[in-house]
Amino acid sequence: MSAIKTNVLDNKVLENSFFTHLFTKNGASCLLHSLTLNKVYGGNLLRELNSLFSQPRQVTEVIDQLSVNYSKDLLVLAITDLWKQGLLISDGEIDLKDYIWRYNQGVNQYSIQNMYFLPTNACNLRCKYCFIEDSNRPFTPSYMTQDIAEKGLRVFAKLTENADNINMTFYGGEPLLNADVVYHSMRYVRELQHEGAFKRPVNMSLLTNGVLADDKTIEAVLETKTIVSVSIDGPGVLNRARKDIKGNDTFDKALAGYRRFQDAGIGVGISCTLSRFNVEHITEITEFIVNDLKPTGMGFNILLPTINGGNPVDIDPEFTTNQLIEAFKILREAGIYEDRMMRRCKPYMDGGFHLKDCMGVGGQIALTPDGMIGPCQVLLGVNEFFPLDVNVLYSKLDSISSEDIYKDALFNEWRYRFPLNMKKCADCFAIAICGGGCPYAAYANHGSIWEIDDRVCYQSKQILEWMLWDTYDRMVENQDAGTVTDVPQVQLE
Repeated sequence: MSAIKTNVLDNKVLENSFFTHLFTKNGASCLLHSLTLNKVYGGNLLRELNSLFSQPRQVTEVIDQLSVNYSKDLLVLAITDLWKQGLLISDGEIDLKDYIWRYNQGVNQYSIQNMYFLPTNACNLRCKYCFIEDSNRPFTPSYMTQDIAEKGLRVFAKLTENADNINMTFYGGEPLLNADVVYHSMRYVRELQHEGAFKRPVNMSLLTNGVLADDKTIEAVLETKTIVSVSIDGPGVLNRARKDIKGNDTFDKALAGYRRFQDAGIGVGISCTLSRFNVEHITEITEFIVNDLKPTGMGFNILLPTINGGNPVDIDPEFTTNQLIEAFKILREAGIYEDRMMRRCKPYMDGGFHLKDCMGVGGQIALTPDGMIGPCQVLLGVNEFFPLDVNVLYSKLDSISSEDIYKDALFNEWRYRFPLNMKKCADCFAIAICGGGCPYAAYANHGSIWEIDDRVCYQSKQILEWMLWDTYDRMVENQDAGTVTDVPQVQLE
């Protein structure tokens, strides 16, 4: 850090930014700006400065007060650094401008670019933690027709004309219970892309339990270059939450499906749900994933609640997050991307801001088997959340746009649900990395999408604190090794 003249701050009155947060651990201190993720590490001096600037103070007055214990050069250097990092401010308008700038980014982030395609609500498994199969959603099995599929895909193509990226996920239920429509739709997407209906390449993903994967599945996936993710919660008995209709274990069948994809040269991802059945064994699960499954990437899922709130196999959030962090350390060393942690780590590493954790709050449609459209695939079966009819949209195909979707009251409400527009989140130190979590979870647990998703709220705070001190530990290691770095930033992957 270069020397700075004392008179830069002599006449300034400074105070802590509203977004400045103090963290301490084992005598070390960290001041973090929750919007910008700028941070400064130190010791007692940072704590004293944070306390003194809790109200507006003349800089010279603070320097005089602390100069009994610290040199003036050090004090000037420290205060100037905090000021340049935005942790100390001279005018509250600075905070307001920072907030409004990011808020406007969130409000304007609502161009359709993602689609959940639900060919059926039926499933061949009865997983013990399933958030859909509860008494509040008594399903009658339903299967999408080819006609609905084609109309939905043409509507999606029209809505994504101005999208930078186009993504589509085959979801369910178990999508392969309506395999013919899935395979036809995969090929139809590529036809639409070839004829120019889709203005950019479509990234297609198939999320399956793997049990029904066969030669036709392999053929369609290879032909259409579709990404595949298979749900496996761990080896053998650790997968025991995933039962079939008769209550039998499904691990061997799921693993056989996974290997079938791999043997065909298809890179496969893993979706692993953490519950009380397996969370205590996350190290074993992670090592199995790294050493045996060798996926292209993976994601740990934290349990979603059922509509009436909670989940019968739920687990302690603090313990679960600690387990996620331990798994991430192993995956980081193996070079395997894990989505759940990287959602939090990426903005921290990049100095960015994770505005929205869910595409449903601006950028996504979900198409049900009977042709209704809503913002969230997880609310399948709750009709009030699927206000649009694909047949109606298709009848206006030439004139519809992404903007038109958000003229609907429900889609428009969801567009505005992100942490910078939620009063309970404004002063949270983890606001830059949480994205607001899952609106469905908030609705299921508390009756409104505007409530907090407690799972992601807790997780984001715990992960951010871990990242701060992981960065600090690496800085100390670098200093001990004689490595000089100007910026206390550490690559986490």
